[in-house]
Amino acid sequence: MIVITVPPVLIPLIVGPIALAMTPVYYVTYAGIWVDRPAYLAVTDDGGSGWLTPAQNQTRRLGELMQTNSFPMEIAKKTSLAPLIGSTQGEAKIGGILGKGMSIFPGSNQLVKIFFRADTPEVSFQVVKALIETYKDKAVADRLAQAALATSFYESRLQTAQEALDKANQALRRYVAANPRLTTIDPQRGAGSTTAARLGLPTAAIDPQLSDLLRQLELNQGEVERARGLLEQTRLATAAGLEGQELGFQVVDPPEPPKEPIKERRRQLLYPAAGLLVGLGLSATMLVLMLASDRSVRSEQDLAGVTHVIGVVPRFRPDSLTTRPGPDAVRRAIVFVAGAALPDPWGAG
Repeated sequence: MIVITVPPVLIPLIVGPIALAMTPVYYVTYAGIWVDRPAYLAVTDDGGSGWLTPAQNQTRRLGELMQTNSFPMEIAKKTSLAPLIGSTQGEAKIGGILGKGMSIFPGSNQLVKIFFRADTPEVSFQVVKALIETYKDKAVADRLAQAALATSFYESRLQTAQEALDKANQALRRYVAANPRLTTIDPQRGAGSTTAARLGLPTAAIDPQLSDLLRQLELNQGEVERARGLLEQTRLATAAGLEGQELGFQVVDPPEPPKEPIKERRRQLLYPAAGLLVGLGLSATMLVLMLASDRSVRSEQDLAGVTHVIGVVPRFRPDSLTTRPGPDAVRRAIVFVAGAALPDPWGAG
């Protein structure tokens, strides 16, 4: 019995102090980010889901960036982990440190909480600070790249429309020069400056070819105006987007160097509990093995097929002696076991 009860008691007593002494010490740095998109700025959609809060969208975006290889390396370049960059083992170590120590989750609808734990206070503080700086730089760079692409597209579109307008103007001037009867077209009045137009006749009735040239000129002018408006709108959206990025990602709780170490209490409790479970399992195993290897005879059925049973000694019950106390109690017990009846000493004869 003692052997069975020792493991559940002894193992937690051994594992508990060891776990307490070997529990690693961490330094945790916290930062709070307020995320929002100012409604009064004309900015484009940032790709976030409309079913999620701004904090959930921002948390998802940061989490996806942390799963890449380039973004963690950019963070490490700004910390004391920079010497590890360049080797496969070093970069794998950086990925393990950032992956295990980083915790990013929404604290409310618009608050994102960032926690990072490391073995030293310097690394803990540097990583959180570098994460915020790297993300802001990347967000600005991405928005500038998108703005440059959109601006280039609309500038090319405006140039093409302007070239088409110039060609339309030249074609119209050549046609008017080749037909003196149309007189000179006033740029302010168009075809309305012709003699026929002053007589009240429409251009299509006077000269169908001139009407087509004027229609093409108007279409090209409209295309130029639309391209110029889209270009100006893109430039405005770029400036507003950069301003909105700054206002929509505000560090309300800046990271500060951790002052006190933190022990992982979960491990302190987990190891003794695991030791207790192992001890109980070991005791149960020992009990099963002892019962399986026990060859003691406890009933007549245990001897069946092994030997021939001549007789069975009945179980001795001391309670039966209490009814007849006296000096003959032992003798009566022996006679009872032997199966003989003793004459009543108080009877006649």
